Amino acid sequence: MPEYGITERGVNIKRLDTIMDEIHTGLSDGWGVNTRLNPKSKLNVLVTNFSDKVAELWELGKGIYDSMYPSSAEGISLDNACQFGGPVRETAARSYYPIHCTGVDGTPLDTSTIIASATNPQTNFVLLNPATITRSSFNRAAVKVVSMASTTAYTVSIDGTLFSYTPAKETSALDVLSGLQKLLEASEEFTATVDSENLLLSIEAVDETKSYAMILTENLTTETVTSIINFASEQNGDIVLPYEAITNIVQGHADFQRCTNLCPYIAGRQEETDRELRKSYADKIFNRSSRMLESIRSAILQNVQGVKSVAPYENDTNEWDSYGRPPHSIEIVVDGGDAREIAGQILARKSGGISTHGDEVVKMPGEYGEDITIRFNRPTYVYAWMRVGITQSTVEDLPLNYADRIKKAIVSRMDELNCGDDIVPQKFLDAIYAACPGISYIDMTMFTSTDEAATPDGYDLRSKTISARERAVTSETMIEVALDG
Repeated sequence: MPEYGITERGVNIKRLDTIMDEIHTGLSDGWGVNTRLNPKSKLNVLVTNFSDKVAELWELGKGIYDSMYPSSAEGISLDNACQFGGPVRETAARSYYPIHCTGVDGTPLDTSTIIASATNPQTNFVLLNPATITRSSFNRAAVKVVSMASTTAYTVSIDGTLFSYTPAKETSALDVLSGLQKLLEASEEFTATVDSENLLLSIEAVDETKSYAMILTENLTTETVTSIINFASEQNGDIVLPYEAITNIVQGHADFQRCTNLCPYIAGRQEETDRELRKSYADKIFNRSSRMLESIRSAILQNVQGVKSVAPYENDTNEWDSYGRPPHSIEIVVDGGDAREIAGQILARKSGGISTHGDEVVKMPGEYGEDITIRFNRPTYVYAWMRVGITQSTVEDLPLNYADRIKKAIVSRMDELNCGDDIVPQKFLDAIYAACPGISYIDMTMFTSTDEAATPDGYDLRSKTISARERAVTSETMIEVALDG
């Protein structure tokens, strides 16, 4: 193999001084004089300029070589290199919040509708596609009696299930609403309350994320209806807001009365950086894999917005396994993302005859219009509180913001953990040392709980085993940085 050019170690280019030395050696041998004696000679000026252009060609060749591989390419070249394997750079995306919108039945919401958070600063959300507040897709509704008549049925039909009350004699609207309330309370899917002052029957779905279709007999109508409508943030990125924070109607139809966010959101993102693309390339490269689990994981990561982690598992035996998976089934544990989009990726890539396992149930349409049930799981969060004791170096000072640097490094490394990955603090040390100079020794201990509101009663863990259906998470507020010396 040659010393320069394409070698066993990759590309080795000639430096400017090497090129100049070779040219001077050739000229000196050919002319019989030492051309290096006078650095200010015209010949040396010519050699220097020509050598510089040759060195640029070597660098161009190395740049072309590097641009062919995802590990070394940058920018557009990185995009082009990744396309050979299938993955592409994730573009900037908005965050999507399912919003409980309340108004008069049939209220149209066009794309000029704007709502906002009650936080400071305010965050605006827009409607990308027209929608309607309607009883045909409701999560909550206030029902009232239109007309009274004895021996006439008052019926509420929800997704084909009838709740019908027929008074035996002359009765009041309050009695009718109370009768319907008792029928609805027997259902595990709804709660019902009667406002005796305003004569309204409030129906609320137990599952705040689910929508139902309601049909009423002519003697009943709705006062208000609450439909779940997806709004997008005006800005790209992961816009995180607490529950019930989006309550302001900036612009909308007059019959659009109120709104709030009660459902989990779909996280947006900024455009993927080169570093992030190189990391995700390794996960997404299996998009064209013939192995089912790798293909499913890669497809979900690449095609479903807001997904933070995917862990696929398979039981290929004829017996139920220790995790409760049926024979010849797969279980996909997904953190983040829309349930229906995730189910679509699983259905498209799972093999025929392989069942799915999990608590999240989504019915997908089959090729011939039949319903296909896809199941998967969401991870249980294991929250980690950490104490980081550091000893200051005697030869290098700590930066003033050392605590913030350490916390950010730990949170960044924790975010990289997948479902089922154990917490091993020793694996964080390199990131801490790289982020914060001036440290000679690090001692990390932990407290963990599945309750985010828990209070640490001591940091006695050196590591934590995470099960297949769990994911370890932390935040800067859960990390304590102390100077031990």
